[in-house]
Amino acid sequence: MIRSSETEAAAKPYFKNLSRKDYIVKAWEIIAKEGYEAVSIRRLSRELNCSTTTMYRHFKNLDELLFFTHLSSLNTYIANLIIAAPSWKTPWDMHLGIWELYADQAFRNTEAFDLIFYRNCDKNVGESMREYYEMFPEDLLHVPPIIKEMLEIPGFYERDYSILTKLVEYGELTEPTAKKINHIECNLYLGYFKYIMDTHIPEEAIPGIVAKFIGEVQEIISMYLERERKDR
Repeated sequence: MIRSSETEAAAKPYFKNLSRKDYIVKAWEIIAKEGYEAVSIRRLSRELNCSTTTMYRHFKNLDELLFFTHLSSLNTYIANLIIAAPSWKTPWDMHLGIWELYADQAFRNTEAFDLIFYRNCDKNVGESMREYYEMFPEDLLHVPPIIKEMLEIPGFYERDYSILTKLVEYGELTEPTAKKINHIECNLYLGYFKYIMDTHIPEEAIPGIVAKFIGEVQEIISMYLERERKDR
């Protein structure tokens, strides 16, 4: 006797014309109405009227699909970077400005940023963005070269360090100090991020938390700069 699930799978076509974009759009529709937890392979199969195995023709697993689904969350972050960049007069302005904008968007969109930057930390975000914009050219934004270069670096710590190396090039920091600052401020950020994810901070509280985080980053930088001055 064939079980009901097998009957259902046999009755559904594979729909070879389904694309990665079809899955991403459908996943976003479900998330918008019911939240991230409502997305499952079975749910997508039912809504797209195809076999549950069809998704694996386009994505390795559900996490990879959700990774691409949440890439649109970077649009606001990148747009804000483009707006803010002309106002940065020094490399320090750039460093702190990137952290402030990144923290603001990450703290508001913890699930999306967790999927994009941490749960899929082996992925090249820049290359994935290129794929995403090929599917959704209407979302395409002009990304400044230095931001594009930063996003193309796979690791979280490495992305931050790529900006700190600019400060080394300008003679603002020595390389050993840049590495120490990189390690401390990244761990500080991850502590804030986990706290917000675990406690579900209301959105109206986010600006104050971002300001507190940036203030602590500035304190760390000032402390190490003072040490460097004393050592010279």
